[in-house]
Amino acid sequence: MIKFFRKIRQKLVSENKFSKYLLYAIGEIILVVIGILIALQINNWNEMRKNNEMEANYISRLLDDLTEEENYLQSYINYNTQVSNSAKKAIQYFESYDNTSHNPEEGLIDLYQASQINDARAPNSTYLELIASGQINLLRSDSLKQSIISYYELKWNESVIINLPNRYRENLRSTMPHVIQDMIRTNCGDIYIGTRRSISVTLPENCTIGLAPKNAQSVFNNLLNDPQLKKDLVFLIGNLDSKLAYVNYVLLQLNSVKGQLENMTK
Repeated sequence: MIKFFRKIRQKLVSENKFSKYLLYAIGEIILVVIGILIALQINNWNEMRKNNEMEANYISRLLDDLTEEENYLQSYINYNTQVSNSAKKAIQYFESYDNTSHNPEEGLIDLYQASQINDARAPNSTYLELIASGQINLLRSDSLKQSIISYYELKWNESVIINLPNRYRENLRSTMPHVIQDMIRTNCGDIYIGTRRSISVTLPENCTIGLAPKNAQSVFNNLLNDPQLKKDLVFLIGNLDSKLAYVNYVLLQLNSVKGQLENMTK
């Protein structure tokens, strides 16, 4: 093609047809410019297509992370609600005037279950990758970007509310006989339930440890006579209520971001 145009130019020059040569040269320049513009446009289309594919991939991965975290938050709320219920039952034992009216084995289990904890974790590998690589700008929606950044920068699992000290746990587990703690862990310990995206943890609704009633009553009474244990339990109940309120707020924020991401896939 280049040789073809060159021959035409040479013929026009040799025939001294300058005006035609000038017009031809201008036309050739226009063709070259058009070719360059077309090439640039094709390149832009390819880049846009790649960016759109990468955006879709990141949105899918973010949705996977948020779905896993949503399942975990639900499990975390359910678990800590169980712990809170045990703690509120346990405080009633301390405030009862007649400890003999309670089942001592059940009381020991409630006292122990009130000391349970569940580690807080937040899957955020895709978000960290987006920030570290600068690919967060692949997301075309500015409001979506802001929502994602705001949510992940909460770092809820690192918050003060989630990581308040648990002196009740320390006090109870240093006071309750270890043999009884082992019996409770064996018969009433955490139950792990595997799902497609995560593992949830729960406590059994009902369990027994087979402790002799006389021994159970003796240990139960000793624990209820510890004023520091009662004080720590009161603080724990307040902390658990604050923690559950905060995690429910986090769950609402997560569902908002997840909804925006799902709209991007429609």
